[in-house]
Amino acid sequence: MRLRAARLLFVLALVAFTPLARADGPGGARLAVEPPSFDFGNVRPEKTLQKELLLRNFGDAFLVIKKVSTTCGCTVAGAYLKRVTPGASTTLRISFTTPAAAGRTEQTVTIETNDPERPKVGVKVAATVVASRKPAPAVPD
Repeated sequence: MRLRAARLLFVLALVAFTPLARADGPGGARLAVEPPSFDFGNVRPEKTLQKELLLRNFGDAFLVIKKVSTTCGCTVAGAYLKRVTPGASTTLRISFTTPAAAGRTEQTVTIETNDPERPKVGVKVAATVVASRKPAPAVPD
C-alpha cells in the first residue's frame, strides 16, 4: 500500500511540474486571432453589426486573456474564456454600431494576454457607412 501511495505522489508531483500545468511554460502561450482584421463593407447608418473572432492558443502553456478593450463605445466585446489551454480556442463576439454620418469608419479591439512575443494584439474592425436613401417627395399635379 505504501508503494502505491508513493507512486501516486510521484505521478502527481511530475504532473504539477510539467510545462502544461504552469501558466508560463518554456515556450509560453501564443495567441492567434482569426480573422486578424475585418471589414463589414458597405453598411447602413446606425446599425449594430456582429462578428465572432476566434482566439486560438498555439503555444505550449496556458494563454491568459488579461483584458479586451476597444477604441470607442460603438464597439463592444462580448464574453470569452479568460484561460485557454494549449491547442484550444475561445470565441470573442464583437458588436459594432455604425455612426449616423456616411463615410469610412475604423475601430480597434485590443486583446492583452500573457503571450511573451505579442502581449497586445490589435484587431481592426472597419465599415463604410452609406447614406440611406429616402424616397423622393411626391410632386403635386
